Amino acid sequence: MGTIPTELGYLTQLIYLSLDYKLSMGTFSAELTYTIQLTNFSLFSNSLMGTIPTELGYLTQLTYLYLGSNSLTGAIPRELGYLTQLIFLDVGSNSLMGTIPTDIGSLTQLTYL
Repeated sequence: MGTIPTELGYLTQLIYLSLDYKLSMGTFSAELTYTIQLTNFSLFSNSLMGTIPTELGYLTQLTYLYLGSNSLTGAIPRELGYLTQLIFLDVGSNSLMGTIPTDIGSLTQLTYL
């Protein structure tokens, strides 16, 4: 168990990143959004705290985003609406508040929310 190494952001050709059940605590590193080729990104069931970075909207190749079962707070960023390839979005079992951004409605490929 540990934290997310910021150096993962330098892996610009990475397409699949799964750190499920691996992290003890910490915040979501915005440096991970430099991995612009990611199609599958999972940080499911960790103890991540803080907000979901708006920079996730830069990962326009994402098809699967798993952020469920953490301790994330704040609102779902409207920038997730830029992820037009997204099929699966899991942000459940966090401490998020507010409404689902209307921008999410433009994700025509989305089949799981």
